[in-house]
Amino acid sequence: MGERYDPMAAYLANGVLEEFRKITNEWLKFQKELFKYESKTGEIRQSDLLKEFHMSSDTLKKWRENGLPSINRGGSVFYLLEDLHDFYY
Repeated sequence: MGERYDPMAAYLANGVLEEFRKITNEWLKFQKELFKYESKTGEIRQSDLLKEFHMSSDTLKKWRENGLPSINRGGSVFYLLEDLHDFYY
């Protein structure tokens, strides 16, 4: 049997592909920025993470709820860069 062109299926497939491209590009951008961030301790202060990566506190809260570990030290919250790489991967 011959295949017929289905414009609705093509439209949906294109939308899925565009969403995948968007998510992939966001991931690549985040990973590149993390590699640029240098830290002697291998960690980043929460306030710096929010500022440097233009993240909202709500996004970071959701990440913690979904398993991103944090370090509380001296009234400040820190994240290991390695954990951020692994979590966002």
